Amino acid sequence: MIEIIGATKVFDNGKTKIQAIKDVSLKINRGEIHGIIGYSGAGKSTLVRCINLLERPTKGKILFKGEDLTTLRERDLRDRRKKMGMIFQHFNLFNSRSVYGNIAYPLKGSRLSKEEEREKVLELLELVGLEDRVKAYPSELSGGQKQRVAIARALANNPEVLLCDEATSALDPKTTDSILELLRELKNKLNLTIVLITHEMAVIKKICDRVSVMEDGQIIEEGTVARVFTQPVHETTKEFIDTATNRNRIYEILNEGENIFNIEEGDVLARVVYVGKSTAEALLSKGSRRYEVDASILYGNIEILGNTPTGEMIILLSGGRGDIQRFMDYFKGKGLIVEVLDHGADTSKVCAKCS
Repeated sequence: MIEIIGATKVFDNGKTKIQAIKDVSLKINRGEIHGIIGYSGAGKSTLVRCINLLERPTKGKILFKGEDLTTLRERDLRDRRKKMGMIFQHFNLFNSRSVYGNIAYPLKGSRLSKEEEREKVLELLELVGLEDRVKAYPSELSGGQKQRVAIARALANNPEVLLCDEATSALDPKTTDSILELLRELKNKLNLTIVLITHEMAVIKKICDRVSVMEDGQIIEEGTVARVFTQPVHETTKEFIDTATNRNRIYEILNEGENIFNIEEGDVLARVVYVGKSTAEALLSKGSRRYEVDASILYGNIEILGNTPTGEMIILLSGGRGDIQRFMDYFKGKGLIVEVLDHGADTSKVCAKCS
């Protein structure tokens, strides 16, 4: 659906040059929700604005259904943009217009009759669950309602792509969940492709199929949400994932120096990740009995990521060195990911042999 090829964007005010994105290449598949995550200043908002050429790349190509948008005349580009709706963090509604007026605004010049326009607006309001707010003004709406109006407005021209630039960042957690669920429903009902810009991994985890991680204007990691969550490669990706789990609290406790988990010399602390069917197998109890290893769960979590069940545990293993090694090999043989963790105890030699 969308392909970005070698896109670079340099902002030049005559005195200084800022390279916001650097040689970015990315494919976004039809019908998927693709998340782009990064810290502030990573270049993610510039990248999404390059997709519909609100920001024209300094170099590179932007392909929409195989057509390079950077080669189009302005008139043709405006036509293509109608197929790319966009919603923003701060809603960008017209305060002087009612809900009806805000949603109807993109329909100017569409040659719809007044009756057809009204039918379209009411249909969109029903889609976003605001049928009873048609005459209200933005000042009378909650943040979640304002974003629903913004979504309805973005859908006015029947787009194939919906670009969401930090669409939930100004909302409370409960409202964020409702907006994300709405986006998922609209994707399925309208066969939309959604590009979601965010700095929150919890948002990615909630509805995205694939994710790209940005840092310093570049994409540093990309893949399915399940793969990136279970096998992160880059340190920045790992930091984002820690913010979406309680795992980091376990790490904090382990690094405090107080041995509250009674870790003894020779014990091994391991992170275990399991995906798909293995989440339903009693591998921990089977392995523990088979190899005579005591396994204590310090942290555990199971969730659905991109329709794939995934789980993670941090476990403390006690027993003979050979038995612990065979226990972990058993897990690996079942397709689980096993990573030995440094917990600050005097077990570096054991960990090295078990890793």
